[in-house]
Amino acid sequence: LSEAQRRVAKLAAAGTSNAGIAVELAVTRRTVELHLTNVYRKLGIQGRRQLAEALAAIGGEGWS
Repeated sequence: LSEAQRRVAKLAAAGTSNAGIAVELAVTRRTVELHLTNVYRKLGIQGRRQLAEALAAIGGEGWS
């Protein structure tokens, strides 16, 4: 994952809304959506519900 994708994924996995992520990272909601879509594709998951588990599997404590 790219650095931007990791930042978005970490916030999403923590329960932050797309709008909240956009504000925190100073990007548009569409940018957040695109990053999440690419993260899901790269990790082979279907959505946010699987995100925290997938991140833990690939990154361990590096995601905290």
